[in-house]
Amino acid sequence: MLLRSLFLLATCALTAPAIAQSWVPAWLAPPIGYEPAIKDGLGRPYDNETVRQVVRIGTDGSVIRLRLSNELGNAPVTIGSLSILRLDAAGHPVDGSLRKLMFAGQPGAIVPAHAPILTDPLPLAVKSGETLAVSVHYIGSATVAAHAQMVDIAGPGDFTDRTELPTPHRARAGGIVSAVEVESAKPAILVTFGDSITEGAGASPGKAMSWPDQLAKLLAGDKAGRCWAVANAGISGNRLLHNGRGPDGLSRFNRDVLAVPGATHVVILEGINDIGKVRQPELQYQQVSADQIIGAYRQLLAQAKARGLRVIIGTLLPYEGAAYADAAGEERRQNVNRWIRDNARLFDAVIDFDAVMQEPGQPGVMRLSDQIGDHLHPNDAGYGRMAAAALPVILAQNACDQ
Repeated sequence: MLLRSLFLLATCALTAPAIAQSWVPAWLAPPIGYEPAIKDGLGRPYDNETVRQVVRIGTDGSVIRLRLSNELGNAPVTIGSLSILRLDAAGHPVDGSLRKLMFAGQPGAIVPAHAPILTDPLPLAVKSGETLAVSVHYIGSATVAAHAQMVDIAGPGDFTDRTELPTPHRARAGGIVSAVEVESAKPAILVTFGDSITEGAGASPGKAMSWPDQLAKLLAGDKAGRCWAVANAGISGNRLLHNGRGPDGLSRFNRDVLAVPGATHVVILEGINDIGKVRQPELQYQQVSADQIIGAYRQLLAQAKARGLRVIIGTLLPYEGAAYADAAGEERRQNVNRWIRDNARLFDAVIDFDAVMQEPGQPGVMRLSDQIGDHLHPNDAGYGRMAAAALPVILAQNACDQ
């Protein structure tokens, strides 16, 4: 009898289905375009230089690959070599952690204009919350039309095999790595789509305090939420209907949301930059109405539903006192939010960010204790308030039960 029981146990162990693994986003930085004139910008293309960008991992995995984006570039970019290494809690390189990444078995690649490429998968265990430094050597001149961020630049020459870059220069410039993907069994992938309020402008730098980052932490700490991965597709200065910083929301939605590996849900929180007053006479055609913003929401909803994603929409936050606020814009904001609430049935859920971020007694003003002082961007506490408002809405999707 004992032998038969042991045999049955062994048989069950051998035949138990393996947990399905697939590629999911662990870090995301949607491409914006080439920005030579931004604040602290490098102001020129890279030229036979090694550029190091830092990425913060949001999902555990045992195998990784990187996505390099030249989708907004008009000329090929030649990569000579690429490496990755771990950073400790103080941001210093961890000795012995440097690994080379390959492209179809080769150390370099040409990234075509208007295209992305993926590195070969690399067996490397990563944990949520840790940071990695990616070093890219550009052969010759390279105009990188990616997401501008603070990077370290060394050269001329290839220093991708160095733990420390020699005499690096720090500047804001394009980071060609647009995503880190890991193999994971997480079945629920939430993409947060929006502008600076989603990207996390005003949050403490380097501390993962945007509302999507704080939401991811809350989900990880909740037994009912541990199946979720959160990918932040916010771009500061982005707009729905006209190019602002980065391509308009309608044109980038397919790449930055629908093409994210494994995406199952999206939160849409965008439109405040469309509502803001346009002061330049030659750009008055870009002053959109509430109906035009609502029409854009309907377009995004239709696209996402056609791909099988569940769509969650957020109401627009208070902004009275912001540099581009006026009475007409507030009327547009109220009309958009009223439509969202009245048509909640069109969506899988609504997060009422407007309600939770109002200053008591002044519903048009962002909560004073929870903003950075510009009446437009929350601070760490404000982003935490937004994450807390989003948490029950996300958990109510019951994705972990499926």
